[in-house]
Amino acid sequence: MSTTVLALFKDAGEAEAAVRALRSAHFESARLGIVHAGDAHVPRFGWYAFIGSVAGTVGGALVGLLAGVFLAGVLPGWSAVLSGGWFAVLMLALGGAATGIVAGLLISQSIARQGSLYYEEEAAAGRTLVSVYAEPDLVEVARRILLDEGAFEAAPVDTPTTKAS
Repeated sequence: MSTTVLALFKDAGEAEAAVRALRSAHFESARLGIVHAGDAHVPRFGWYAFIGSVAGTVGGALVGLLAGVFLAGVLPGWSAVLSGGWFAVLMLALGGAATGIVAGLLISQSIARQGSLYYEEEAAAGRTLVSVYAEPDLVEVARRILLDEGAFEAAPVDTPTTKAS
């Protein structure tokens, strides 16, 4: 199972030199990538949160409303499990909406590529990003080459990032 190593450079020349160094260390060109300053597209996380919240609210309210209608026995022929009539229906719908908004917000943010946001923002702010798709035994080799070539940060994507010393 391969791992992606991401590195940030202040200068595009250093990043291109790092890519050349990786190629000379026998890393395949198809496994190397470079994103120049300004080329990164940062997702609209606020829009995702809004859509997730609205969808969760509507979905949760509908589920609560349907559960309330059946449990409160407001339909003819249904026996009431909950007392309160339409008030119970309203309370279950409000509870479903409240639960739905939180669930929708959390789901929308988990879908929105949380780990890559930092690197995308750095590339949008003027840094150059180099990515290396490496086998587990070559991850540290790739990371060391990137740091030696001037990266101020280089880390596998699945681990927390730390500043290079």
